[in-house]
Amino acid sequence: MKNPVHYTYPVPPTQTVATEPVPLHRLIDQIMVGLLPLVTGKKSFVINDVDHTFHLQADENLLAYVLGNLLSGAINGSENVCIRVEAVCNKDGVHVRVRNNGTYFYSTVSNGFSNVVQAARQLGGNISIYNQHNEGTTLTFSMAAPVQTIC
Repeated sequence: MKNPVHYTYPVPPTQTVATEPVPLHRLIDQIMVGLLPLVTGKKSFVINDVDHTFHLQADENLLAYVLGNLLSGAINGSENVCIRVEAVCNKDGVHVRVRNNGTYFYSTVSNGFSNVVQAARQLGGNISIYNQHNEGTTLTFSMAAPVQTIC
């Protein structure tokens, strides 16, 4: 029997407004370039599965900080794995997921993670961590989709 472990950090519904929608695929590519030494050191690889047309209305620097830390946590917490970044938009809002097919523990991302949670809150979002034994871990940044979001 599988024992899922799920951690969620609740966040109040506030939203910062940026002037231009952020092309999410491009942003993830830029983050991945900066993390390339870490990825190769962990003998892993990252796939950017975010659609090229996906744009998110948010502060780009703050969004890069949050997503960069989620991706870094997924890389640091595992070795020899595939890490996949994807984004979905549905009636509940926007969800950017960082998944790995390895296992790692909550303590890997919990150290110093309060700053990332605070940044997610400033964007009007939240972060959840889902770990399924022998199936991997998913770190998700979720936020209500403002009208300007293109997905």
